Amino acid sequence: MAFVKYALPVVAAAQAALAASCGSSGSTITITSQSDLDSYATCPTIKGDVEISDHASGDLTLSGVYSITGALSCTDGSNITSLSSSSLSSIGEAFKLDGLTTLTTLSFTNLTSVGSISWTALPELQALDFTKGVSQAGSVEITNTGLTSLDGISLTTVGAFDITENTNLKTVNVNELTNATGLINFAGNLDSLEIILPNLGTGTNMTIRNVSGVSLPSLETLSGQLGFWGNTFNNFSAPNLTSTADLVFDDNTKLANISMPVLKTVNGGFQIARNDKLKSIDFPDLKEVTGAIDFSGDFDSVSLSALTEVKGGFNMQSTGNFSCNAFKTLRENNVIRGTYTCKASTTDPTTSDGSSGTTTSTTSSGTSSATSSDSASVMNVANLPALGLAAIIGAVFAL
Repeated sequence: MAFVKYALPVVAAAQAALAASCGSSGSTITITSQSDLDSYATCPTIKGDVEISDHASGDLTLSGVYSITGALSCTDGSNITSLSSSSLSSIGEAFKLDGLTTLTTLSFTNLTSVGSISWTALPELQALDFTKGVSQAGSVEITNTGLTSLDGISLTTVGAFDITENTNLKTVNVNELTNATGLINFAGNLDSLEIILPNLGTGTNMTIRNVSGVSLPSLETLSGQLGFWGNTFNNFSAPNLTSTADLVFDDNTKLANISMPVLKTVNGGFQIARNDKLKSIDFPDLKEVTGAIDFSGDFDSVSLSALTEVKGGFNMQSTGNFSCNAFKTLRENNVIRGTYTCKASTTDPTTSDGSSGTTTSTTSSGTSSATSSDSASVMNVANLPALGLAAIIGAVFAL
């Protein structure tokens, strides 16, 4: 009994010391070397944040730890060449790496869940070794890395998905992704990048710039904008999309066909401009546009046969010899409620803000135009809904 009397406090003290060595909620463990990491090998769970010092160097391996309740981060660790763990399965908060300019290996073969991913300035990192694949993340931001693909990012849902300035990125194929609650943004990556999101059904905002292909076969609804600027794909198809907010196709130099056969509603502005290969525009099921319609370019035909309401203005200008008759009738029947301009076979088509509607100067013979007497300035923002956020963002990136 005496032994038990003295042994129990010793065991309790040992357990307390062990708990303390595995961190605590709200605290930060700083790692400066591999020996620091080795000291946590007996901790199945590290509580709090793990911060790798910018003084750390070489190949770093975290063994024995299955979860980190806080963040795992490293900033300006320019001498770290490898970061790995075969045991770690979850990071409760951010997985943040910034400025690891010599990092060539990122290997987390058991990792499936993170609070968020934020990787910036990892120019030597070309591939991920994430065997199981990260299926849960609140948001993903990957900027200025050497990655050629995002294999290992296997999300089913995500908040923001922001992929920018990865100039070696060839493909993004996230097969399992079905929903995004934040902005999906691609910009400044390799010009030949192809984006494949085969099961994405719903989302909020999506902006795509400088890519050669986009596949969204399952997309049905977006509560925010859908915008395409400066891309090089020939065709775009969204066969199941029924509604979106602002919809923009701007300066896509090779775009020859847009197919959205069941699109019914644009809850915002709808702009098509400076897509010089696009000769025919047809949205057979489009009924309502709550903002303005602003189409300009080199197209020869336009069909909006189901249109019943345009709450904003209407600007339709092209070098091509399309007919304005159907749109004039819509204007007369008050389907188009804002200012109205329709010009065919014009040598200088412009957008609603007066900027050029084509990427090259084109001269056409003959004229066929219909401009309402109340539209000296097209789609005056002072008296009707503006095109919306997507057009504004597109204009900013075009500068």
